[in-house]
Amino acid sequence: MIFGTFTHFVALVAAGSTVINAAAVSKNPVYTGLGTRYGDSDGCTEENCWQNGACSFVGYDLPAGIDGSTCVSEDIWSKGANCGGCIQVSYKGKSLKIMVTNKTGGDKNHLDMTPATWKKLTNGMTAGGVDGIKWKWIECPLGKAPLQVHMHGGASKYWFAATIENITHRVKAVEVSSDGGKNWKATSLKDPNMWVLTGTLPNDVAWVRVTSVNNKKVIVKNVALKSGVVTKGTSNF
Repeated sequence: MIFGTFTHFVALVAAGSTVINAAAVSKNPVYTGLGTRYGDSDGCTEENCWQNGACSFVGYDLPAGIDGSTCVSEDIWSKGANCGGCIQVSYKGKSLKIMVTNKTGGDKNHLDMTPATWKKLTNGMTAGGVDGIKWKWIECPLGKAPLQVHMHGGASKYWFAATIENITHRVKAVEVSSDGGKNWKATSLKDPNMWVLTGTLPNDVAWVRVTSVNNKKVIVKNVALKSGVVTKGTSNF
C-alpha cells in the first residue's frame, strides 16, 4: 500500500514536471518558416535598408553584438510592437543574432533579411529564399547599454510621440509622468512603432516608464520633449 502510494506520488510529480517543462518550452517556441532577402534592387547596405522605414528608426545604428537585421511578417507586425526585438535565426548550422527593423508580407514565420544579413546566414547563397529557417525570440546582446527614448519629428509637450530604442526585450507599454513619477498616463502604440499620448503635457521634460514583454520596467527621467531628440536612460530590461 505504501509502495503503491509512493508510485502514485512519483507519477504525479513526473506528470507535473512534464507540464512545467512543456510550459517552459512553449513560452519561447522555435518557429520554422521561409527565409528571404530584400534590398538587392536598391543595392542597400545594412542600416540604409531600413532607416526612416517601418520601425521609425532614424539615425539608429545596429549595436555591437547584433549580427544583422530582418523584417517580420505583417501577420505579427502589431503596429510595430516587435521592432527592436532580437531573434536568433539558424540555417544549416549557422546561427545569427539579428534585430527586427522592418516589415514584410508572407505568413507569421517568414523572415525577410537585408542582403548583408542574408549573406552571413547562408554563406553567400545567391538564391533569394529558402524554406526551413528556424528562429526564436531572444534577449538582445547589448551588454550594459541603456535603452533610449527617441522623440519623433514634430514631437513636443503638445504631441508626445516616441520610439523606444536599444532595448534588450520588446516593449509592451509606455507611460508618461509630468510630476516626477507620482502619476502616470498611458500611451498607445500607433503604426509605425510610435508611442503616442492623448492630450498635452505641461512641461518640456517628462519621465517615461517603459515596460517590456517580460514585465520589467525602466524609468527614463527628464526626457526632452523636443522634435528628434534622443534621451538615454541609465539601465535596460
